[in-house]
Amino acid sequence: MRLLVEPLRFFDSNCMVGRRSVPRPENNLSLEDILAELERAGIDDALAVHAYAKEYDPHAGNERLSAICADHPHLHACYVVLPHQTGEMPAGDGLLKYFQDGRAKAVRLYPRDHNYGMGERWTGGLFSTLEDAGVPALIDLDQTTWPEVDAVLTAHPALVLVVMRVGYRIDRWVYPLLAAHRGLKLETSFYELHLAIEAVTERFGPERLVFGTGLPVWDAGGALSPILYAAIPDAARRRIAGETLRSILWKGGLS
Repeated sequence: MRLLVEPLRFFDSNCMVGRRSVPRPENNLSLEDILAELERAGIDDALAVHAYAKEYDPHAGNERLSAICADHPHLHACYVVLPHQTGEMPAGDGLLKYFQDGRAKAVRLYPRDHNYGMGERWTGGLFSTLEDAGVPALIDLDQTTWPEVDAVLTAHPALVLVVMRVGYRIDRWVYPLLAAHRGLKLETSFYELHLAIEAVTERFGPERLVFGTGLPVWDAGGALSPILYAAIPDAARRRIAGETLRSILWKGGLS
């Protein structure tokens, strides 16, 4: 492969820091290990979520995450959120103030793990706040379904929703949704269908794909290769590698 005129500035959208609730010796990396792996792989920045926020308590994990990101400027906080109805998190401008205080740049949703619905009855208010403020939302495919994604983006057409860890048998599901919803984006770490990067780039544009690794559960090298070797223009490669993610991160303003 020929050398790029400009080096790629990779921005990982899918990184987790913090101790896991269930020991996994093969991927229970320390923060120093993760930072070293990002540097080794040539990844400039990472949007991180804290394991506590997923596996224990969102507030506790988010607080720890902000402290880590304050000390490591190449890590950027992705807060785990809950619907507001039970009083576990504020709503509206109160939620945005919570993000602003912690310098959060995006949010992550775990509705299956945290036991709430993706319908308007449960998360309509949350999605309206994110949509109006321009806060991107990230969700793993195993936490939702494509019909749920369709319903959310139909109700909230200006929302940016990045579906993470999408597998190789999704195209018949996702192509109609990419055509219908301009805010839908796919994270690339597990999107291993032959020529998938090329096909989505040609049909829908490179801005619909966002680079991620899945660290520390997954190795960074396997995620880098499909982007580095995709048969796409260099400008598109730069968009996928990091430009799109940088452009959608929340800038911290209140509505």
